[in-house]
Amino acid sequence: MNEEQQDPLSGMLRQWEAPEPSQALDARVRASHREMYRQSWWRRVWSVEIRVPAPVFAALLLLLVGAAMWVGMQHSAKLDRARPAAVSPLNVGYQTRIESAGFQPLPDGAIKVIRSGGQ
Repeated sequence: MNEEQQDPLSGMLRQWEAPEPSQALDARVRASHREMYRQSWWRRVWSVEIRVPAPVFAALLLLLVGAAMWVGMQHSAKLDRARPAAVSPLNVGYQTRIESAGFQPLPDGAIKVIRSGGQ
């Protein structure tokens, strides 16, 4: 006995074709998928992939580091030109060392400036 005689439905099932899905079903499935996997704009921005070959990335990284160092040197040179010249306290005549042995605060809190050389 062959299979068709044993099961009369198997022959009919082989001949049957499933109907094509309607356009409405496709639209509903797409809308459901978009709703489930919707991402905010900022998440899409942070998940962007840009493929760059390693040698190109290394060259760009070296250029970026070199540019940062050059800008840093320009900035420090500009600061050096803007700084006033350091004034040595010995050239002006002020004493910056304080002897604190036997320190007694002044009664009215006045400050006394003592010039070097006993002046």
